[in-house]
Amino acid sequence: MSVSIYSNSSFTDTPYGLKLQRTITAIGTTSITDIPAGIQRVYAIVIGGGGAGSTTAVQASATVTAAVGNGTTVTYTANNSFIAGQAITVSGLGISSGVSLNISNTTIATASSTQFTITLARTGVSSGTGTANAGGGAGGGGAGGYSAGWTYVSTSVTVGAGGTGTSTAGAVANGGSSIYGMVMAGGGNGTSTATPGAAAGSTTPTNQYVSTVSYTGAPGAGGGGVAYATANSAAGVSTGGGGGSYITTGTVTAGSSFQGLITGGGGSAGTTGTATGGSGGTGDKFAGGTATGGTGATFGGGAGGAGYTSAGFANGYPAGISTGNLNDGGQGGSGGGGGGAGNSGGTAGSGGNGVVLLYY
Repeated sequence: MSVSIYSNSSFTDTPYGLKLQRTITAIGTTSITDIPAGIQRVYAIVIGGGGAGSTTAVQASATVTAAVGNGTTVTYTANNSFIAGQAITVSGLGISSGVSLNISNTTIATASSTQFTITLARTGVSSGTGTANAGGGAGGGGAGGYSAGWTYVSTSVTVGAGGTGTSTAGAVANGGSSIYGMVMAGGGNGTSTATPGAAAGSTTPTNQYVSTVSYTGAPGAGGGGVAYATANSAAGVSTGGGGGSYITTGTVTAGSSFQGLITGGGGSAGTTGTATGGSGGTGDKFAGGTATGGTGATFGGGAGGAGYTSAGFANGYPAGISTGNLNDGGQGGSGGGGGGAGNSGGTAGSGGNGVVLLYY
């Protein structure tokens, strides 16, 4: 008897040649009473709810210990991870001589690990220390976990809800766990400034008592990397969300999540200019949402990631809505992660609800 194995090119949803008998999407715990009495075991595929995207722009920060302006260039001394072309704001510096060297939303000309420069017609020397903040986009949510295996028949099933997107800065909404018998899948992580591209859910359920149960299926891959540059998740069965991206002028695409069975939402675009959010990750069975750009003060939110039984939504177009704000994150498909909100009052995308499929 052969066992179905996930690959990047194909995935069978008819394990062991069995027939799909039930697709359970009702959120929460419900009773199952119609499985024939003669059947003692079923094969279950269990998907956790996807995590919501973030509304909080991810920023990279550094402490400025000195600054000198020579009339054409200002050089700031700071241990940093900035890159040229990034928009930077420096505040808190005093004036030792000349004029203030505090700046707002100015493009970095050059950068190294110990200093960065801007092109600016100011002459002066700073005093004290200041803080440098580089703008970024909000990260996308991680996909729900995937788990599958044989289990005894159960009279109840729990389907985890996707994390709810919000316009409240700093909110992090994880997806809920899904459980049938001994097959369990955790919800995807909501993103935050600490994890700009949220990790995907693992097979371990959240808020559940676990004794000696063993889990089937692969845990999710890690999320996006650096906060302020275009960042993608790693590929995997269920993938993390894309990290946010910075932008100064022109057009920059924010981070997306890579292909997987269930995928995370894309990160939003950044702070100035014309910006396109990241598209949601593409699944084997369904596509992620396609992000579109914003202009002026409205920047593109990230799109939702592909789910196990449904596609992700484009940014600004959540489920059931035909028009939307380009600054909003898109909703994830079933178990997919939500997209990150743009930085002008947008709403983060919700994660897709989980699903349980039973074969016998």
